[in-house]
Amino acid sequence: MGSFSGKAKNQIEKDPILFYWIELKIIGMQDKAIAAIGEWQLEENKGLEQVDLYIENMFPGKDYQILLLVFEIVNENGELTCEYRGIDIEKVSAEKVDYRKFAYRKGSARGGDVTFSTKISSPVSKKINGLKDTTFKNILAFNRGVHQDINIFHLLRNFFTENETKIVGEIDEQFKNFTKDETISTGLSIKIIENGIEKYLRDYDLIKELIILSGSTTNYTHAGIESKSKNKVSSVSGIKLNDIYGFAAPFKYSSPDKPGFISGFFNKKLNWRNYPISSEETLILEIGRKYIQQNLTGYFYGNEYMTVPHPIIKTNTQDLKNIIGLLKAAFDDEKQAKKEKKKRAEDRVQKIIAEQKNYFNLDILFFVEDKKTGAITINLMLEEILPSRFRKLFIDAPEKVNKNPLFKDAFSIKKELQDLVFSYQIIKGFFNKNFLDVVQKLFLGKNISKEYIFENIIGIIKKNHNAAKTSDGWVEPMNWTIKKAIMLISYLQELEIISYNQNYKYMEIESAQKKESRFNLEGFNEFVKTNSNFLDCDIKVGIFAVGVLVRFLYDIQSQSLNTSNPPFENKLKGYKLNPEILMNVYTEALDKIQKYQKNNYIYTDLRGIINNYFILKNHELNKMTNNELSFYFVAGLEMGKQFKRDKQENQ
Repeated sequence: MGSFSGKAKNQIEKDPILFYWIELKIIGMQDKAIAAIGEWQLEENKGLEQVDLYIENMFPGKDYQILLLVFEIVNENGELTCEYRGIDIEKVSAEKVDYRKFAYRKGSARGGDVTFSTKISSPVSKKINGLKDTTFKNILAFNRGVHQDINIFHLLRNFFTENETKIVGEIDEQFKNFTKDETISTGLSIKIIENGIEKYLRDYDLIKELIILSGSTTNYTHAGIESKSKNKVSSVSGIKLNDIYGFAAPFKYSSPDKPGFISGFFNKKLNWRNYPISSEETLILEIGRKYIQQNLTGYFYGNEYMTVPHPIIKTNTQDLKNIIGLLKAAFDDEKQAKKEKKKRAEDRVQKIIAEQKNYFNLDILFFVEDKKTGAITINLMLEEILPSRFRKLFIDAPEKVNKNPLFKDAFSIKKELQDLVFSYQIIKGFFNKNFLDVVQKLFLGKNISKEYIFENIIGIIKKNHNAAKTSDGWVEPMNWTIKKAIMLISYLQELEIISYNQNYKYMEIESAQKKESRFNLEGFNEFVKTNSNFLDCDIKVGIFAVGVLVRFLYDIQSQSLNTSNPPFENKLKGYKLNPEILMNVYTEALDKIQKYQKNNYIYTDLRGIINNYFILKNHELNKMTNNELSFYFVAGLEMGKQFKRDKQENQ
């Protein structure tokens, strides 16, 4: 199907039946791939207990910490008592599986998490209330008198009830010493000392059975309503299976009682018709989901996404294993690079994919997750993208664009010259509000209108220009913005997203001046020839040259009037130019310059270029949008200084 963007989704939602059909088709394809990953992981983890397959990592892919409330169970003459020993802190490594001992499993937004292990933040009083009133209640109700462990959890609940204020105070005190990152990546659990032996929640059979039951019942129960059937066709395997569940989607693309990516306009009891999944498939889907969330999920310039790989030969499990290993290593490398704050960490995964052969393809889902409900809203889905497309997007086109001498030593940071290197941060800088829509077009090779491109470019230029006049903070220099815009245009041309006149031949103008002019004609000619994809027709060269002329006038006025704000800038209408205004800008700038003849600022060669490429070609101005016209003028204005020679005697 290609892709499914947020904007298209909004349009399709106007037709619920069409929307429903497309949703199930897309997600059904995803589930087959997720199930394949789950089956592979199940085979790889034969030695694990069933409960370990349901236990979740609280903060997948991160190093984090767990606050452990430590209790000691004391047996005095057959009577059990509970004593509080304070708070321990344990670090959990992203590289290990030691999180399982805490027996964390996310519950519903309303009912709380399944066991006592939970994510926590300050202030903690509300969370502790939930544990005391809901979690303990669920644990004790589940037991039904079967487990001896029940007495321990009765003691813990009673202790919480009597000492809630003290516990909350101690946890809050811990939070005062945490870093910013620690405050958003901290969990809470229990450690129990019995007969001198330290135990965690996973050590108790009662907790293990509760997790297993939760893992199965939530697949067919939602808010007290059951949705299941028998002997129906599964959406994953496509064959008729015995027990069919209605709430077993590996990812909660929506809540069944709220509109979202999966339609919710059916009777909840009949939700299995929406999304039928067999009881046999629920575990492998959950395992596949967990693996993707923990290992194949990352951020692309601020947008969270997951990758779902498909071998070209669907039954080739060795290829699947190789692909997953490759992707996991790539995501791990990217996370480490970000942790070390290395440059260009954002697209490491994409570049590693780009180096591979086309023996697999990827589905890429950009999403936003509701942290309370776990429901996922998909903002963009790209389907069956081959490594060769990644190579074009992230290696071939950038390498060609980066070779332009214009981007060598393009700007200075802390007095050190830096090259401008292409990244998708440049695209985001110009298309921030619709970044994913543009990403979709780039991956699929779809055209983007020049009108839209220049509207966004000139919008950023105007914004920065105004901010530079009114803000005391740092504003990106206009010269940087112009070079980034030229780089963006070059990249889009390389991808054939926008067209340009590849056959344009710039006819150089020979100097008409007897003495060497302050205007560097040779440098200007070389620039136009080197950037023939950017300046790909006569009128663009002419507009650019008018911008250069106005820059020279700025310099004259700044020097003569001893000001950093040349008066002529008011003539530019805040860069809201059109053909008529631009013609007036040129004639008025020329008139101003002629008043400085005593200083020999006539610029005969520059005027010759403008006559040939602007005045004689002015009928072509109407072929350009006002935004495009404005951009080429501002580009000349900002880059004009590089075509001006240093002043020499007798010039």
